[in-house]
Amino acid sequence: MTPDEYVSLDATTLAEMVDRGDVTAVELHAAATSVYERTHTDINAIVEWYAEPSAGAATGPLAGVPFLRKDFGSTEAGRLQEMGSRLTAGYRPSTTSPYFQRLAAAGAQVVGRSAVPEFIMHGTTESLTHGITRNPHDLTLSAGGSSGGAAAAVAAGVVPAAHASDCAGSIRIPAAACGLYGLKPTSRMVESDQGDWGGIAVEFVVTRTARDQARFFEVLATGPTHPMRPLRIGLTTDSWGEGSLGPGIEAGLRRLAEVLDDAGHDVVSIAPPIDVADIMRGWDPHFGRWIAHEVDRWAEAIGRPIDDTTIEPITRLQWQQIRATPIEQLSTDQLAADLALAAMDKGLDDVDIVVSATNDIAALPLHDLSGLLPDMGTYLAANDVYFSSLFPANISGRPAISVPIGQVHTAPAGAQLMGRRGDDRILIELARQIETAGIAIDPLV
Repeated sequence: MTPDEYVSLDATTLAEMVDRGDVTAVELHAAATSVYERTHTDINAIVEWYAEPSAGAATGPLAGVPFLRKDFGSTEAGRLQEMGSRLTAGYRPSTTSPYFQRLAAAGAQVVGRSAVPEFIMHGTTESLTHGITRNPHDLTLSAGGSSGGAAAAVAAGVVPAAHASDCAGSIRIPAAACGLYGLKPTSRMVESDQGDWGGIAVEFVVTRTARDQARFFEVLATGPTHPMRPLRIGLTTDSWGEGSLGPGIEAGLRRLAEVLDDAGHDVVSIAPPIDVADIMRGWDPHFGRWIAHEVDRWAEAIGRPIDDTTIEPITRLQWQQIRATPIEQLSTDQLAADLALAAMDKGLDDVDIVVSATNDIAALPLHDLSGLLPDMGTYLAANDVYFSSLFPANISGRPAISVPIGQVHTAPAGAQLMGRRGDDRILIELARQIETAGIAIDPLV
């Protein structure tokens, strides 16, 4: 199989070819290596390439499929996991997580690990440890974060699918930025032994096709799911924050609404169901507590100091800020978020799915969202501009999927479909209906 043939095929097709004996797992690794070598210098998506892959088999739903591990979260025994940080450089876990045990049983071969921002904090993948990951569609743009290395590698064709995780949009942000499909599953739908940050964090994959989302879901997910049916879908074409949607995004959302209407669903216009500022009052300290926890536990485990030689400026500011916040204030902020979520649930009683922009602006800049910004105010304000609709799915445990809806000049644009808990398969089926319509590459401006 030539590298160009390999790049044109998704994981489902590759596994079927291996299963039939048309190609071997070894040949797929060789093709993936060729694509990695010709793209790595430009996009810097992969921090370690395996000369000898992990697992890979001639049978199974993912037989021989090349796959990347995100450098945070689920582990492979004995393989480096450095989390984008100097604090954890050289760390090697001793166990393989259930996530990768399931993939191995399904036949997938892990061929390397993808870049992340430090402790998966950011909506861009830039770190002092591994440098800048660039978007294959436009090297002047960010691939998003924190699963930006995974998304850039999939978009560039290095692998058809890659490990990703999401505690604040980290699957959906890069999926949208790179023109991919990315499901944030219902909370605890995919087993994790690495902790779920109080229920906000989940692991899954980014893929080039919607049908690959379905295949990986069958391998990785547990728990009840609801069958597909005609749906009432609420479309919001406004930012959920104080900003506004960037060029082309509204047009893409309205085109998507037409696709869903043609598929037999009832699409109605709705306003954003909450004031996202109320969510953020509880979200920021909740997220910050878990970042501080990661910093503290790894500093203790590895025996390194917490200072400018080991962690980046925003990580240190987040750590210091949380340690200085009174518990009474954290409780008050959490209550505000809980009340906002209750209001959101009540406001969405009349619809099954909410459709919004994934990222409010398609072209994510480099540097503006990184851990090297000078203060927390600048950092949080930048995030609010780009990612207003993402956090509610994490803090409520709802599933949400990003699907590509067209191109704004050189930048892909994405729409988020958020459902009720357990509606993961419904979201994947909707994504497949959208994929069939072929709107992913249509120009929006």
